[in-house]
Amino acid sequence: MEQSVLIDIGLPVAVFIIMTGIGMTLAPVDFHRVAMRPKALIWGIAAALLFLPLVGLSLAVLMGLPPEIAVGLVVVAACPIGTTSSLFSYLARGDLALSIALSAVGSLVAIATLPLFANFAIERFSQGDARVYLPVLRTIGVMIAIILFPVMVGMGIRQKAPGFAARAEKLVGAFGLLVLVALIVGIGISVYQRWVEILVSAGPAVIALVICAVAVGLLGSRALGLSAAEAVTVTLSISIRNAAIGIALAITMMHSPEIAVPLALFGLLMYATGFSLVAYGRRTIKAP
Repeated sequence: MEQSVLIDIGLPVAVFIIMTGIGMTLAPVDFHRVAMRPKALIWGIAAALLFLPLVGLSLAVLMGLPPEIAVGLVVVAACPIGTTSSLFSYLARGDLALSIALSAVGSLVAIATLPLFANFAIERFSQGDARVYLPVLRTIGVMIAIILFPVMVGMGIRQKAPGFAARAEKLVGAFGLLVLVALIVGIGISVYQRWVEILVSAGPAVIALVICAVAVGLLGSRALGLSAAEAVTVTLSISIRNAAIGIALAITMMHSPEIAVPLALFGLLMYATGFSLVAYGRRTIKAP
């Protein structure tokens, strides 16, 4: 299973542009507000990188999945928070500063948690000797290149040219929608010949994981008394994962295309989930 050119090249470039535009909507005071209210950040990281992998493990055991599918389900549940969760948060009128903080901190935390859960799943389900090590420098480099750096550029543009930033920001939403639609089409084409295999072997478990991700995010956020914008943002961070990293690990380090099957399917379904949460957020969160 080869990752499409759209994912390898087009998506990082598009996300860089989008994140620059999103940075034009932010000011340092936004991040100060997140730091002053850390509850949402702590809950989002714990839910995305600890609770959801445990849910994946539980589903794999309860559903009696084949070893490769079980390992893949746990790996996708433990993947870093996807960078496009910030784009969805923007479209859903969520908390952008919180979303970016979740992606940044989550990328660092996943360096330790992803190998931990992946290794545990391998030992639990396949009793193999394989080990997974997340490429630390590459992960940090990607985080800086397509999340932190363009946001800083956008914030700098807003500070130096607020008029231009205000005009350019209006184009971010439309461009983001076009990118996401193109991404969904590209992923669908790349796995077209394996649709039947993917749906039969991993479909029910992946769908259950997607539903659990949304339920954990919304119900947990409600229980903690988070605002509607924070709840949608946290739920998007739990539901939108960097499946491309998991696919790369499955193919290059575990040498198992079968393990990559749940990741490929989740990579498709999570965008549908994202659009659903955008619609939910725009109905429940008042426009600024």
